[in-house]
Parts: sequence; structure tokens; C-alpha cells
Amino acid sequence: MAFYELTPAYGRDYKNKAEVTAAFNAGKDFEGDYQLGFSLVNKEQLPVGSTVMLRYKRNTMVTSVKV
Repeated sequence: MAFYELTPAYGRDYKNKAEVTAAFNAGKDFEGDYQLGFSLVNKEQLPVGSTVMLRYKRNTMVTSVKV
């Protein structure tokens, strides 16, 4: 099982947990962490069963989501 921390791509920001989770589930791009080489990824590119920490609210808040 893998853990990743993702931040919104293209200068996007989300105000709350519901918005960032909906964007992730809709397949929006996020910037990957060091494990992903800081490349752009979306939900479909991550392994099933992994846990993703999504940053929102100017990257000050975090929520976790299972893929």
C-alpha cells in the first residue's frame, strides 16, 4: 500500500474538503510528491488501494482519500 501527498495543479485552490475530494474523483490533475517525481497525476494514474493526502485551502489543510 502506498501513500502520496498531492497538491492542486495549474494554480488551482479548493476552499474545503468536499471541493478537493470532488475534483480528485473527477480526474483533475494534481502535482505529485517526491515519490511521483513531482509530475502531474490524476486518480486514474495511481495504484488502487493507495492512500492519497490532498492539500487544499492554500496548501494549509489536508484530507485523506482512498483510491
